[in-house]
Amino acid sequence: MHSSVRREVAREWEDMQKELAEEAIKGKGLVDEGIIDFCKNWLKLTPAAYQERLLLDPARFIVARWARQTGKTTSISAISLHTALSSGSKRIVILAPSWRQSKRMLSRIERSIPKNRRSILTGRLHKTKLEFANGSSIEALPNNPETIRGETCDLIILDEAAFVRYDKELYDSTVYALTTTNGRFIAVSTPGSRDSLFYEMCKNNDLYAEFSRHHVSYRDALEPDGPLKEKMVESLKVQMKADPWRWQREMEAEFAEDEEAFFPLNLITKCVSYELKTYDDSIAITGQVPPLGNYYIGCDLGKKQDHSVIAVVEKKDGDVNLIHMKQFTLGTDYSHIMGYLVRLG
Repeated sequence: MHSSVRREVAREWEDMQKELAEEAIKGKGLVDEGIIDFCKNWLKLTPAAYQERLLLDPARFIVARWARQTGKTTSISAISLHTALSSGSKRIVILAPSWRQSKRMLSRIERSIPKNRRSILTGRLHKTKLEFANGSSIEALPNNPETIRGETCDLIILDEAAFVRYDKELYDSTVYALTTTNGRFIAVSTPGSRDSLFYEMCKNNDLYAEFSRHHVSYRDALEPDGPLKEKMVESLKVQMKADPWRWQREMEAEFAEDEEAFFPLNLITKCVSYELKTYDDSIAITGQVPPLGNYYIGCDLGKKQDHSVIAVVEKKDGDVNLIHMKQFTLGTDYSHIMGYLVRLG
């Protein structure tokens, strides 16, 4: 037999054996250990006490209100992977305020898989979906109620839930995706506005009493009990002294409105679009901003006490979108600001 023919036969045999092996494990678990041992043995992660409480929580509905940098993403990655691998043919969906953010979460999950375990993945790697040899999958979907309506899922993760636009509509669509699987829903975020579904999940004991609630402030996550460095946290607290409400939200993980703010936080949140294309300094002054459009430039001059600011908005389809903003350092000469305006024009 010619050598090229032998190689072709060998390749076909290997492919057939691989398909048979994949078929044999489809629908079955690839790990048989609990999630804590899974974290230690697979992910080389020793969870903090507050992370363990979340990882071991069997509730169908969970809301986690955690401070910044306390390990939310790490915990969600572990739950997603363990759900996909502990039994076969499970579908896990990741949602976030934007598709970009949910894809970033999926990328974090993919990177957490050890190199010597990569064989559990099958098919082509996608930025929006991970497929496993046992038939399970983890998928990042856009933040759109219509996208998930009619789908069937075993686990839905809603990341940064306090900052999702049309959160009630999204939840109404997602929760029905769990009805035939007895699946789970986990919402995790730092607090935002009180006018949000995330706030209701955390505080409303009439409608959302079934939610298992987890609250973690920065105090719970200081070394050695968590990843936060005490000296750095104290430095940040001093720097944010002028904005105590933000400190309460970001680090205390408490709901707090800016009492001195002219615009309430929920109004600002509703005006934020994570999908809108914006332009930084390097692009704005090189003429690469689309030349066609209905643009308006505003300039507010300051110097010693207030910053000078330039803003560019685009009016399109009845909406006015902020696509560029430049805040100058205090003391910037007006001639420099005028020059910047000329470059923009």
